Amino acid sequence: VADVVLEKDNLETLIEALKHGRSTYSNIRKSIRFFLTTNLSEILVMSAAMVAGIGFPLNAMQLLWITLISEIFPGLALALEAPEPGVLHRPPRPPEEPIVKTTDFKRLTFEAAALSISAMGAYGYGIMKYGVGPRASTMVFQGLTLGQLLHAISCRSEHHSVFSREKLPSNNILNAALGASLAMQVLT
Repeated sequence: VADVVLEKDNLETLIEALKHGRSTYSNIRKSIRFFLTTNLSEILVMSAAMVAGIGFPLNAMQLLWITLISEIFPGLALALEAPEPGVLHRPPRPPEEPIVKTTDFKRLTFEAAALSISAMGAYGYGIMKYGVGPRASTMVFQGLTLGQLLHAISCRSEHHSVFSREKLPSNNILNAALGASLAMQVLT
C-alpha cells in the first residue's frame, strides 16, 4: 500500500502540490508569528506600565479594538500569501518539527519588545506633554496599533526582508486588510 496515491500520471502536479503544501505551512507560521508577537506586545505594554506605576495605558475597549482591527484581518491575510520565490529550493522540514520552534521564541520576543518599547515611548512622551490621561493613552493606542499594522508587512516572509532585492509576490488581500484597518484607525 502506498503512502501517496497519484490520480494523474503528470508529475508536474506533484511539484505543484509540494509548492502549495510548503506555502500553506509557511503561511500558518507567518500568521502565528504575527498573532503571538502582537499579543505579547500588548501584554508587555500593560505589564511595563503597571510595574512602573504609571497607570494603565490602554483601557479594555482599546485592547479589544486593537485585537479586532489591527490583528485579525492582517493575520488572516498573511495566511493567504502566494508561494514565496524559491520555496521548492529549501530542504524539506523534519515531520516531527513543531510549528513554533524554540528558536522562534527569541525572534518573537525581540519583535514584541520592539513594538512595546516604541509604544511605551509614545506613552512616555504623552505623559510628559499632557500628563497621565486620555491624550497619553491615545498616543500609546495609536502607536501600538500602527506598529502592529507595519509589523504585518515584516511577517510576510521569514527569508526575505522588506529591503531584499528579490521581491515577494503582491498580496492584495493583505494590502486591503492593512488599508481598511488603517482607515478605521484614523477614524478613531
